[in-house]
Amino acid sequence: FDMLGHVNNVQFYRYFEFIILDHLADLGLDWQQDPVIAMVVESHCNFRRPLPVARHIEAGLRVSHLGNTSLRYDIALFECGAEESSADGYFVHVYVDRASGRPAPIPESLRTGFAKIATPDAPDAPAD
Repeated sequence: FDMLGHVNNVQFYRYFEFIILDHLADLGLDWQQDPVIAMVVESHCNFRRPLPVARHIEAGLRVSHLGNTSLRYDIALFECGAEESSADGYFVHVYVDRASGRPAPIPESLRTGFAKIATPDAPDAPAD
């Protein structure tokens, strides 16, 4: 936390990253071994209100764009029980071949998992 007694702004990006990495681990991505990995190419955070230092926060995660080699996650962070977010933003991942560093198609096993949290208007989103 910072000198004002709340979570410092840079920490919000760490929370975003942790939420996404945890989701990718749940989908089976192995950062050490897989031939295709995700690289962050863009990120953004809107700071809405201070987030007090607490033991727990709540988060929302969805995929708002699912392309061939990239996707965009939308993320929101909430003080526990709050209806309005303390921060919201996005991360854009491009999948790359580990050896060449060139863009590569998102592995099908991951794509299936991403589709489950995709917004209805995102490409490849499941139909309701």
